[in-house]
Amino acid sequence: MKILQVSHKYPFPPKDGGSLAMISLADGFARAGHEVSLIAMRTPKHGGKIDKSETGYAYHKVYTSYVNTTLNPFRLLSNLLFSILPYNAVRFINQKFRDKLTDVLLLDDYDIVQLEGLYLMPYTDTIRKYSGARIVLRAHNVEHEVWNRMASKAKNMLKRAYLKILARRMNLFETSFMNQYDLLVPISERDRCVFVNLGNQKPTCVIPFGMDVTGQPPLKEPAEKNALFYIGSLDYMPNQEGLIWFIEKVWKNILCRDINYVFYIAGRNAPGHLRNYLKKQPVIFMGEIEDAYHYMQTKGIMVVPVLSGGGIRIRIVEAMALGIPVVSTSTGAEGLDVSDGMNIMIADDPEIFSKAVVKLLENQTFFANIGKNARIFVREKMNSVALAAELLNFYMNNL
Repeated sequence: MKILQVSHKYPFPPKDGGSLAMISLADGFARAGHEVSLIAMRTPKHGGKIDKSETGYAYHKVYTSYVNTTLNPFRLLSNLLFSILPYNAVRFINQKFRDKLTDVLLLDDYDIVQLEGLYLMPYTDTIRKYSGARIVLRAHNVEHEVWNRMASKAKNMLKRAYLKILARRMNLFETSFMNQYDLLVPISERDRCVFVNLGNQKPTCVIPFGMDVTGQPPLKEPAEKNALFYIGSLDYMPNQEGLIWFIEKVWKNILCRDINYVFYIAGRNAPGHLRNYLKKQPVIFMGEIEDAYHYMQTKGIMVVPVLSGGGIRIRIVEAMALGIPVVSTSTGAEGLDVSDGMNIMIADDPEIFSKAVVKLLENQTFFANIGKNARIFVREKMNSVALAAELLNFYMNNL
């Protein structure tokens, strides 16, 4: 088969969950002998260079088109007053990208055009016009849920009011494209159920994020036994929200009292206000790091304090694949068929969250067992090669 992935962000270098998920599937397609190409938007935020030595680089051809998605206060206000479309989605509707997509579709006969997320759905008319391919919506999350949750957590009244408007518009935007694709590929069984409730009637195949653990040695022992760490994109509002909650409610109030514990924070694109906040906290802020795997393997346990958002947290899967114990909120672990106390620790209350951290840091046997079980879980249920094969079989049966 010839498969074309369409993305609203350029995935290289692969430093965020969405990019890793895309490349993982492309690698699985290529390993199975299929030809996969990519057309992606280069944006101010995602505009890196391709390095053909990158692990997971499996694309036959890569096409790009620059789209300026920078937040514009005047356009945002105009959108708020005179439009019913969500501003977040409008930023990715671009005529030059549409023209580039048209050119790519005319160059080759694709069997599958896989849209990586809701923001690509406005291009379905172009795909129908210039290609006979089956259109797939690869839903990385249920988009309007993300904004609903952020609105419910927002403390500032004006911010909460705007986020509620955005969530309502996103809901309408999401439902307006329901069934305009040929096939739906959600990232979790929970998301599949939500799409059914929204009206999905198209053939569906649940494919979570996969990892190839065969070439990755399991964690032996962290270099810093009393350390915990966080890693995530710091320009993403749910990540900022959860990190600040953890620092204020768990780290400073409870865990920081033990002078032996150390908390590391790594992440790209931290806005100025967050940088200033982190500099004043009893944490070690490392900013963007070059080698995420080395960072994760040397810093003890990973905390995932997510209060809002959607989809699957790719970093959790990465940590589990390495045998690194994870403590997460229930929202952070959403979409993963994990077991609290067996292969992960799940806690929403600050006190319970801190006790889970302490238990892992102070009990090396328990630490090792959680890590071992986590690695087994990923190998058995989230193997990238097996998941890609399952998806390819789904595609072939629906051509």
